[in-house]
Amino acid sequence: MNANVPTTEQHDDLIVDGLNVTQRVAEIEDQGYTIIPDFITPTEVARIRHAFDTEVLITEMRAIGTNTGKTLRAHNLLAKTRAVDYLFLDARLRAVVEGVLGERTQVNVTTLFNLLPGETRQFLHQDDGLWPIPRPHPHFVCNALIALDDFDIENGATHIVPYSHKWHDRPVDQDVETMRVVMPSGTMLMWEGGLWHGGGANISKDRERLGFFMSHNVAYLRPQEIQLLSVPREEVRKMPKKLQRLLGYHRFGLGVDGRDPVDVLYDGVVAHPAARTAWWREESA
Repeated sequence: MNANVPTTEQHDDLIVDGLNVTQRVAEIEDQGYTIIPDFITPTEVARIRHAFDTEVLITEMRAIGTNTGKTLRAHNLLAKTRAVDYLFLDARLRAVVEGVLGERTQVNVTTLFNLLPGETRQFLHQDDGLWPIPRPHPHFVCNALIALDDFDIENGATHIVPYSHKWHDRPVDQDVETMRVVMPSGTMLMWEGGLWHGGGANISKDRERLGFFMSHNVAYLRPQEIQLLSVPREEVRKMPKKLQRLLGYHRFGLGVDGRDPVDVLYDGVVAHPAARTAWWREESA
């Protein structure tokens, strides 16, 4: 090849089930977020809503600047319903999450939340702020929010601050100008953990704002919800193996005494079958 002739390499974008993952990851890298319309269908929305209405225990939550009692939340969803398992395994979601965080990821938080009429605006915050790691740092949190109701200005569409995930030299400013994420039911918003964001105020008279939140972090950090403890093992055994891995049953380092954690999930054997007490040394001498 002539060294004096400039060359360019062409790389095809990664397309997964019709979604340009390369483009979406690039948007998250650049502006901190991406919005994916029609991520789930109206039929899926109805099915998930029914499961949430009939299977999932919820409670009033007051946090991050709201004290009205008008936000209902249900954490630890994978202990309460099997209706959303498939979404965590969706090939499009997995590809974007891994494009942002790398291959070793795990479920961090699973939440259903409903903003009722009269709820006030949530403080702007960063979801990766829980871990005391100085900025700038590699991406280690990637979140997804699916609108089950239409999100609009009146019922509390989420506030975000584009590009703020790159503002490593300043604390979160509650007075900064924000962008409102107006999105129809079935749309998904994804963002990097450092992006400044917060729920809007629901100023409607009679409209709720139901959303489904999935957060992932890198597998070497402790998740906010301790999935290994909070999801009963009998429920985990009902899940596909890939979802079991995402809950923390992945072979990170030694696993369980050198064994695969998924094997231990089923047989309960926490000592390697080849392990013996030190007496065997004297007996074999």
